[in-house]
Amino acid sequence: MNDAHPSSVLGLTAAAVNAGIEQGLHRGAQVSVWHATTGAVDAAFGQARPGQAMTVDTSMLWLSSGKPLLAAALAQQVQAQRLALDDAVSDFVPAFEVNGKEEITVEQVLMHTGGFRSVVFDYPAMGWDDAVAAVCGARLETGWVPGQTAGYHPHSGWNILGRLLEVCAGQPLGKVMRQGLLEPLGMVDAWVGLPADEHARRMAGSGLAVVENTALSAPRSTGMDEAAWATGVRPGGNTWGPARDLARFYQAVLGGGAMAQVLSEDLLGQLTQRVRRDTVDRTFRATMDWGRGFMVNNRRHDAANAATHGDAGTPYNFGPHAGEDAVGHGGNQSSVGFADPTHGLAVAVVFNGMCGEPKHQRRMLEVLDALYQDLELV
Repeated sequence: MNDAHPSSVLGLTAAAVNAGIEQGLHRGAQVSVWHATTGAVDAAFGQARPGQAMTVDTSMLWLSSGKPLLAAALAQQVQAQRLALDDAVSDFVPAFEVNGKEEITVEQVLMHTGGFRSVVFDYPAMGWDDAVAAVCGARLETGWVPGQTAGYHPHSGWNILGRLLEVCAGQPLGKVMRQGLLEPLGMVDAWVGLPADEHARRMAGSGLAVVENTALSAPRSTGMDEAAWATGVRPGGNTWGPARDLARFYQAVLGGGAMAQVLSEDLLGQLTQRVRRDTVDRTFRATMDWGRGFMVNNRRHDAANAATHGDAGTPYNFGPHAGEDAVGHGGNQSSVGFADPTHGLAVAVVFNGMCGEPKHQRRMLEVLDALYQDLELV
């Protein structure tokens, strides 16, 4: 963090986050930003769990905000010439080659045009191998044209991509992610599935945030911070770390520095370019563009999506002021991380309360609006 106290830099942002605490939307939150003017600013608000203060070191669940990390790790396998984006998934995971999925490519899965969304996952009882087997046995959805029909795959696509990464790298997913991407980028407190000893250490030291359902009349733990869930292999939704590590990833996405040491500019550009355009996403029920594993700024579709999503416009976007070239990803009712090249800005916001879709979209818009005002980028 820079020498300025977060409250002197992020005053409006703090007010917006604290308003959500007062409304019961979340117990606590972290906000981390990097900008050429301010440097890095990390802030923590409220409580990590009942009676325990949130700190900038607290590990939080990013849910789907961690998905671009897996996309970057797969691109490293492309760089090593072990994989091509237009390869069929079944070339590497033969069990996937059934029920109409034979020709689905890596790129189509990254763009959510594969067509095998409806897999039931019994987490945390279902183990990693069983989850992958369930995806392999899934059927192509009726009427789906891979590469053309679009619909966000919350879990299924990322489970098969995670197994694909293991096959290409010849190592367990968690080890590949740590050694190949997280540690080289300085994200030393981030884990794709917490190791059991790391989970125990953080729980004993009050360094792990609870994840609560706050859409109810009283907050209730989802159990996602408990060992059975938090230590599981779920590459699309079980990445843990402080918000500063997520912001560090997007600082690298802005270009140069550590990212140049792990992934070429060309391959990073292939992930973040707007390749899926003007498609109706059957999951979000919204017109959306998409990158390869990254969400792109969809503000240009807000008017078209207002009838379904109201003032929020396009769900899980990057706020009202991000540049057209902003790229990143949101996490289910919880978080967002993105790079905004127009403003030279990297952002991560993580809440520990899942308050329901409409309230979450509204609070994130308010926090991101305030953040850009604080940084005088409006």
